[in-house]
Amino acid sequence: MTTTLTSIPSSTSTLAGVPAKRGLSAANAAGRRRTIQLSLVVVIVGLLAAGGWAASSWMRGASQIANIDKFTVAPQTFTVALKEKGELKAAKSTDVKCEVEGKSTIITLIDEGTSVKEGDLLVELASDEIENRIRQEELKESNAITAFEAAKAELEIQRDQNASNIRKGELQIELKRLELDKYEKGDWEQKLKDARIAIEQATISLTRREQDYTAFKELYAKKYITQTEYHEADFNFKKAQWDLEKANKALEVLETYTHVAESRQKNSDLEEAIKECARVKKTADAEEVKKVRTLEGKEKELALTQDQLAKFRTQKEKCKIYAPTQGFVVYYNEGGGRWMMSSDGQIKKGAQVYEQQILMQLPDTSTMTAAVRVHEAKTDKLRLGQSAVVTVEGIPGKRFSGSVTKIAALADSQSGWLNPDLKEYQTEITLDPTEETLKPGVTAQVEIMVDTVDGKLAVPVQAIYTKGGQRYVFRDSTSGSNYAPVQLGAIGTEWAEVASGLSAGEKIRLAFSDDDKRAIPDASPGDRANAMKMGRRPAPAGVTTQPPGGAAPAGATPAAPAGRVGRGGGARSGGSSGQSTSGKKP
Repeated sequence: MTTTLTSIPSSTSTLAGVPAKRGLSAANAAGRRRTIQLSLVVVIVGLLAAGGWAASSWMRGASQIANIDKFTVAPQTFTVALKEKGELKAAKSTDVKCEVEGKSTIITLIDEGTSVKEGDLLVELASDEIENRIRQEELKESNAITAFEAAKAELEIQRDQNASNIRKGELQIELKRLELDKYEKGDWEQKLKDARIAIEQATISLTRREQDYTAFKELYAKKYITQTEYHEADFNFKKAQWDLEKANKALEVLETYTHVAESRQKNSDLEEAIKECARVKKTADAEEVKKVRTLEGKEKELALTQDQLAKFRTQKEKCKIYAPTQGFVVYYNEGGGRWMMSSDGQIKKGAQVYEQQILMQLPDTSTMTAAVRVHEAKTDKLRLGQSAVVTVEGIPGKRFSGSVTKIAALADSQSGWLNPDLKEYQTEITLDPTEETLKPGVTAQVEIMVDTVDGKLAVPVQAIYTKGGQRYVFRDSTSGSNYAPVQLGAIGTEWAEVASGLSAGEKIRLAFSDDDKRAIPDASPGDRANAMKMGRRPAPAGVTTQPPGGAAPAGATPAAPAGRVGRGGGARSGGSSGQSTSGKKP
C-alpha cells in the first residue's frame, strides 16, 4: 500500500498533477546507475483553519500552471492531502461460515459475483463421512432403545415383586398379631377357665370321696362292710386328694410358666414378622434403587446417542450452506493457505475448509467504505470527519466524496508481518451515497484533506531542483548566477510553500537545462552536515529526485519530497526539512 501526501490548489478544477517532462537522474561517483524515484511527502501538522475545508475546493480543477515555462512567485492557496491506496469494502457484510466440525471438502460452489437471494444454495460440502457416522449412531440408538426398554421393564418387575414381598411381610405381621390376640383373648382365657373348672370338680369329688370314706370307715368298724370296700373308699378318697392337688398344680403351671412362655412366643413371632417386613422393605428399596440407576444409565446412554445422532444430522444439514440474506457473492480468502489445504489457498471446489472458517461474504453495497492503512508518522494528521475523495479502478474520471469515519487505535498486525518496524493504522472512509454500483475488493485511491495553505508564497514543485540536500530554483535572468537556494514549508503535489529565498513578484523558470544544474557547486561536507542537522537527508552528488504528482519539464530536476521514502513508493515523514509536525517553516 502506497502512501503520499498531495496538495490540491483551491483555484483549480481537477486534482491532476502539473504536466511536464521528467528529468533523468544522474550517475553517482562510482559510475553505478540507479534510478531514484521518490514519492513526494508533505508533513503538515497544524491547527485546522476555522470553518474547515470546502469539498468544492477539493474537487476543483486543472492546474493553473499547465503548459507554461515561466512563473511569477506569488501567494497561493492550496489544499494539502494525504494520499493512500486501499480497497473498497461494504460497510455491512454478512459472513458465510463453515459450521461443520473438523475438516470438510467443498464439492459444489456458487460462482463469485453471483447475485443471490435469501435461501439460495451457496456451498455444498462433502457429507460421506457424516452419513457414515449417522448410520453408526442410528445403530447405537436402536441398541440403546432396546437396553432402555429392558431396564424399564426390569424396574417395573422389581417394583411389582417388591410390592408382593411387602404385602407378604405385612400379612405375616397381621397373622402374628391375630395369633397373639387369639391366644390372649381366647386360648389363654379358655385354658384358665378349664384349669379352674378342673380344680372345682376335683374339690367337689374330694368332698364326696371324703364323705364316703368317713361313712365307710364307720361301717367298716361296725363290720357292716368288707375290708375291700373300706380300702376302695380309702383309695378313692386319696385319689380325690391327688386329683385336686394335680388340678391346682396344673393351674399354677399354666399361670406361672405356660401362659408366660406362650405369650412371649406369640409376641416374639409378631416382632419377628415386623422385623422381617422391614427387611423386605429395605431389600425392595435397594433393589429398586439399583434398577432405577440402571434405567437412568440406559436413559443417559440413549440421550447421548440421540444427541450425537441429532448433531450429525444437523452437521449433514449444514453441509449445504444457504444464503442468509440477499447480495452478491464475494469469496473470502484472507489467511489463504493458513486456513485451507489447497495448494493456492483459495476458496474453490475441492478445497478443504474448517469449522468457523469464513467462506464468503454477502456485502451490502448500499453503503461503501474505502479501507486504507496509514503509516504511524501520518496518523497525527488524521481526524474523524475529514473530507476525502475516492477514485476507483474501473470507473475512470469518476470521483466519489466521503469522510473519515474510523481511525484504528492500534497498529494493524498484518502491516508488520514482513517488517516489524513498520506500523500502519487501519483507516476507513465512508463514501457518500451514490447511484454508481461499487463492488467490494476494488482498488481505490483515497485523498484525505489534512490541511490548507492560505495565501503563502508558493512555487510549482516542478520548478524545484535538489542537489546535496539543498533545494534550488532558477530565476528567469540573463546575467549573473540564476540559481537561488530556497527553504520550503508545506509541499504538495503541485505547489510548494517558499519559507525563504524568494520574494513575491520574482520570475522563475519551470524548465532548466543540464548547464543550469552544473552551475550549482557541489555541497561541502559542512553543508551536508548542516542539512542533516536541519532534518534533511542530503542526496548524493548528482542524484536528483522528482515528485510523483507531476513530471518536470525538459531538463528539470524537481525537489526531493519531504520525509523518507516508505513502502510501495509512499513517504514517511519525520526526516525532512520541507515539513515539520507543527507546520512551521524549517
